[in-house]
Formats: sequence, structure tokens, C-alpha cells
Amino acid sequence: MKVGFIGVGMMGAGMASNMQKGGNELVVNDLTRQAASRHLNAGATWADTPKAVAASCDLIFTSLPTPADVQKVWHR
Repeated sequence: MKVGFIGVGMMGAGMASNMQKGGNELVVNDLTRQAASRHLNAGATWADTPKAVAASCDLIFTSLPTPADVQKVWHR
């Protein structure tokens, strides 16, 4: 399954890693590409925008710190 993960910080990084270890193809997006480096080094694909994650994945997870951040991602 192609899984998207938006927000791979303190909470999201572990969850995204588990998705990747489970054999899923992972597509990630975060405020900075550097935040996703561990997943990219393990074979994940970077998406430039949250919209690109949504367009290319079967399932999408978000791990964002505040409701305002969720709104920002939703409207991108």
C-alpha cells in the first residue's frame, strides 16, 4: 500500500517508520525536508506539498502539533 505521512516530527517520525517497516511504500511531507531525512534514507519518497501526498497515496496520516497547523495543511 502507498501510505502518505504529513508531519514526521517527534510523534510522526515513529509512526511513519512503523508504516515503512511494515512494507508500505511511504511518501512524506513536512515543513522541512531535513525532518524527513531518516525516512528518505530508508527509501521514502518526498512530496513537495501536502496536496502531492494526497494525490499519490492510498492512505494518508497526519501528525501535526496544533489545530492551526491542521488547518494550514488542509488548505494547501
